Amino acid sequence: MLDSSSRKYWFDRNDGYHTQRRKKQRFLRNQKTGLDFEDEMFALHKSHQVLFITLNIKPCFRDDVNFRTMQKFRDDLFRRIKDARAYARERKRMGKPIQDHRRTILHDIRGLIWRQEYGEDGGSHHIHIVAFVSVRRRDHGSAHEDLGMEWERIARGWGTFHPRARYRHAYRHKWGVATGYVHRDDDEKRYALRKLIGLYMAKVSQIPADRGESEVFGVRHFD
Repeated sequence: MLDSSSRKYWFDRNDGYHTQRRKKQRFLRNQKTGLDFEDEMFALHKSHQVLFITLNIKPCFRDDVNFRTMQKFRDDLFRRIKDARAYARERKRMGKPIQDHRRTILHDIRGLIWRQEYGEDGGSHHIHIVAFVSVRRRDHGSAHEDLGMEWERIARGWGTFHPRARYRHAYRHKWGVATGYVHRDDDEKRYALRKLIGLYMAKVSQIPADRGESEVFGVRHFD
């Protein structure tokens, strides 16, 4: 997947040789981590609803949110997903599964890939997420909205979100349609998804220079 088109995801002509080399190596590590994770998710489950969403901060609150604040909101979201998944598994083990009308999106997220970054144009800290969701969520558009609203609550009302599904046709020429229902044997959608993960999610631009790799990119299993 590393070809001439991937260079823009790590290369900056203003960087010195050693910085360029470090960025390329980080990009390749991110790429391998993300693609290995995608393989694992389809080994565990034959199909997923795949969400691609950006979690952001409302413009009026952006001056109040730094990297650490965003990191805390991110960790709170992941903790709530982990707890919700654990609760759902326990209820199922007891023979009392959660009724559909009481399930939230947090109960259905099996795993995700995330990247935290900062806008190059003086924008806000934000988090890109590719989430692998149970196919019991048949409408991936409403699943995006549900996850975004959970983010708004976790971010104390400061949060907002951009469901990338709205722009899926604009992204078609870059990666193809990589979101929605994806079956492990759907080669076309898997290829598009792997381009999204292996290029865009692995990129190393718009990342605070003083942050370590584990602070700005990662994967999470919740099964």
